[in-house]
Amino acid sequence: MQANQQEIVHSNMKSLLEEVVLAGVGVLLVFLGVFSKVPLTNITAVGIGAFLFYIAYFNYRNRTGDFKQHIGDGSEEESSEAERYGGRGHEIEEQIVEIPTPEREHFQFNRTEFVPQQQQPHARAKISAADFFEEKQNISMSYAEPQSEFTNLLLKVLAIVKEVCFAHSVTFFWVKTETRQLIVEGKISDSDAFTQDRKISLGLDVVSKIGLNGQPQIVNNILPETERDVLCYYKNLQGVKSFVGVPIFYAGDSSAQSPIAVLAVDSKAEDAYGDETFAILSHTATLISSLLISYTEKYDLSADVKLVEADTHLKKKISIQPSITLIINSLAEELENIISWDSISVVLFDDAQRAWAVASARVRGNDRFVSPKQLIDFEGGIVGHSIKTNSVQTINLAQNSKIIFNENERSSEVLKQGTLVSVPFSSGGKCFGAVVVSNRKANSFSKKDISSIQSLSTTIAPAFEIAELNMILSEHIAIDEQTGTLSKKYFVTRLNEELHRASDREEDLSLVFVSVSNLHDIEQRYGAEGKEAALIHVARHLRASVRLYDVVGRFDASTFGVILGDTIANDAFMWAEKLRTAIAGSIVSVDKRSFSLSVTIGISGASAKMLSDELIKNVTHVLEQAKKAGGNIARVF
Repeated sequence: MQANQQEIVHSNMKSLLEEVVLAGVGVLLVFLGVFSKVPLTNITAVGIGAFLFYIAYFNYRNRTGDFKQHIGDGSEEESSEAERYGGRGHEIEEQIVEIPTPEREHFQFNRTEFVPQQQQPHARAKISAADFFEEKQNISMSYAEPQSEFTNLLLKVLAIVKEVCFAHSVTFFWVKTETRQLIVEGKISDSDAFTQDRKISLGLDVVSKIGLNGQPQIVNNILPETERDVLCYYKNLQGVKSFVGVPIFYAGDSSAQSPIAVLAVDSKAEDAYGDETFAILSHTATLISSLLISYTEKYDLSADVKLVEADTHLKKKISIQPSITLIINSLAEELENIISWDSISVVLFDDAQRAWAVASARVRGNDRFVSPKQLIDFEGGIVGHSIKTNSVQTINLAQNSKIIFNENERSSEVLKQGTLVSVPFSSGGKCFGAVVVSNRKANSFSKKDISSIQSLSTTIAPAFEIAELNMILSEHIAIDEQTGTLSKKYFVTRLNEELHRASDREEDLSLVFVSVSNLHDIEQRYGAEGKEAALIHVARHLRASVRLYDVVGRFDASTFGVILGDTIANDAFMWAEKLRTAIAGSIVSVDKRSFSLSVTIGISGASAKMLSDELIKNVTHVLEQAKKAGGNIARVF
């Protein structure tokens, strides 16, 4: 009787394993069908998967009914054994079943079994298609980022594998051979001791071996003293006895020889996994590989859309009267939206210093970095080489020993770890400078990222050429077309003439600089039309306030210069205060909108035989001091 009972239990366990495999394949087919983009695959996979699951479930119900009937007709000993299996209602309980095998007398494993209450033999289960689908709001991720969407689906796959394989933990690791690391992307585990580290160094453990050699592994008897050496992802002993792991390759690259990921499954039962489990995990690995192709394509498409939007925004910003400052600020703003960065800087040729210098620098946090106006080592630096050869330079900062910008960068932590790329921008065979982007993470810029930077650099290069042509053209034009005042070149010429005249006649002369406050903010809010309206408004006030023989000119993008003949600095201050008050109390109208503005004024009197460069330097200095004090004031040097 005991032998007969063991034979029945052995037969039922064999049938159960077959039904689990059949149900698992059915669930995977349904999952593949739900997320397939091909309608025919949707219908076929869901239909076949549901059919296989139904067959497994139907066989299970029939076998359970027959087994109960057999127990009911048996002896008292069999009834007692049946109570052990079926007399506890709705419970999930851990049972140890002993099965004789050729290798050993008893084979023990833990299995979670659900025993239904008052189960009727041969009762047909009511199954509908809705049992295989989640609610729409739970799976609708069309607006999610591709990476988060993939992670969401990956966790669903891992949950299914855990149920089908009766696993303790199921984990998905990325394999990064270049940095010798395993990266935990997703896990479903019953353990509280699973490592909190997302990055694990490649070693001699079984997961690392799969990641390095690309060969699947099954271990069915892990000794307690070797568990920490075999498994790398628990903080302490878990009593894990069995493990199975399979490599995952990127199916989109037929030349790929090394796995990109590892799917690892473990159990606290001995000999828990065999060929059936391996078959299930092989199908799962294929499914995950297919998902990777789909989401890689979606990521590329998303990146292309962002690049097109950034290119469109950039062209719009620089299309109307581009200035150098506007061009480089617009480029940096668009790059911030499409790549991961820790610093973004632009290097241009500085006409005032007659050398290549940092024109703009942005850095995350409060880290030390290069500053605007700093000269670069054009001959020995990496950025200088990028501009000189008109070539892209990609640098691993941890291994770099060369100067990037100049010697002052030595103390910058931003330039000690991670990756840096320098992309030149040129037009008509002339290189106008380079944009330099860094990230503290190693290998942080993909070919797609570098291509995007190059694309935006190509967009702005013609704008630099146009700005340069406008600068050359403005040198030959006496009147600034926008404001009706003298151009800078002719204003400086008149300043030299008036200084000589004042020196010859021993007369006083004052130079006044009037700078429009927050002109960039006005442009951001009201557009180029608002900026132009503000400049014209200030120019009108200036022309209305001066005498016939005084000189008004456009000195730079936001500053006007005024030469007040036969006027000492104190009188010039009184005149400047009246002008400042009048402008502050006026209103500028543009496109049915209106706004107020203010000006900051710097004043310096000329001494005997003073040159124009010295006088301009004095006025510029006092103007900058007035701006630092908050603006909307007039100050005398």
